[in-house]
Amino acid sequence: MTRVRDPDFSRGRTAARAGSCAWLLLTGWPLWSFLATGPEPLLVVAALGALAVFAACWVAIMWRMLSGRAMVPRRWALAGLVGAGLALLPVFGEPWAYTSFVFAISAFAATLRTPAFAAASAATAVGESLALLSAGVPLTQVWWLPLVVAAQAVAVYSMKHMGLLVARLNTARAEVARLAVENERLRFARDLHDTLGHTLTSITIRSQLAARLATADPARAGREMTEVEQAARRALDEVRHAIAGYRAPSLSEELESATRNLGVAGIEVTVSPADGPVPAAAETLLAWAVREAATNVLRHSRARRCWIDLRVSGTAAALEVRDDGRPTPLPRTGPEGAGNGLAGLAERVGAAGGRLEVGARPEGGYRLYVRVPLETSTPDPAGADS
Repeated sequence: MTRVRDPDFSRGRTAARAGSCAWLLLTGWPLWSFLATGPEPLLVVAALGALAVFAACWVAIMWRMLSGRAMVPRRWALAGLVGAGLALLPVFGEPWAYTSFVFAISAFAATLRTPAFAAASAATAVGESLALLSAGVPLTQVWWLPLVVAAQAVAVYSMKHMGLLVARLNTARAEVARLAVENERLRFARDLHDTLGHTLTSITIRSQLAARLATADPARAGREMTEVEQAARRALDEVRHAIAGYRAPSLSEELESATRNLGVAGIEVTVSPADGPVPAAAETLLAWAVREAATNVLRHSRARRCWIDLRVSGTAAALEVRDDGRPTPLPRTGPEGAGNGLAGLAERVGAAGGRLEVGARPEGGYRLYVRVPLETSTPDPAGADS
């Protein structure tokens, strides 16, 4: 499946990676306590080396886990983190025992499956407790450590699965948006097939019959071709009516359809109706603008919220559609696609003497604005594209 680049996801991933690196500040306590004892220089170098390995393995595990892909952190990083942690335990002593389990539990959750994670967490609690007891720490300062380890294990495990669920919901949301647009295309194709299927079949049969009769019975062949011409004209009228039905929708129906389709895609829609009725001269253009804007929000914006505002004054009617998605330029159709998309909408609005504005918002997201003067009649979209 193609990966969808989501700015919100990228920012969240960067923040999560930075947060995982910030956790390394916890190692400052055992390091400071160790240096305060005045150790030998060679021991200091060895301890700093082991701590560097520990930090590098921790960053490698977190960076790979937070990459946004279904990637399991490499086991060598886990082995290095555990080995360095155990090596530092007799060096840093009690402060390290109280802090290292935080990294160990998180690394286990990122690397191991559920049974192995549970076993590793239990082993960590037992090992840390025994190490403290063997160092002479009173039981009153150790008994709570297994409880803290267990609580962190549950919290980290829950956060890991919550992250997986959020990633799956994000993928499903993108798929729903794609299917909503695809279903609209399929509906148009199905309706057009139902409209033309019988007529085109009749034209084909009559044309074949006329071809066979061209030599044996020219008069009848001529009559058949006349019927073919009439059927073709009827088919052309049916196509024009069908296209006009799609291109001249009701404003209320388009608002309802946009709200429904965007809601299915997980986009919250807020509609601000006009203070009064929208005159018929502007309703068709605004309805088409709602359809085009909703389609673009579904296909391109990756938005979470969308606002649709209608306004009517004494001289003009206006529509504004805003979203909080990514401010990516929307594609325009080429010359062969005139009458579709933003290019077609710009042609209709311009022909009615109106104004169309599209572009990124300074605060983020995208904006489509249409203003139509009320004194100008809306052109016939079907005739304009014939």
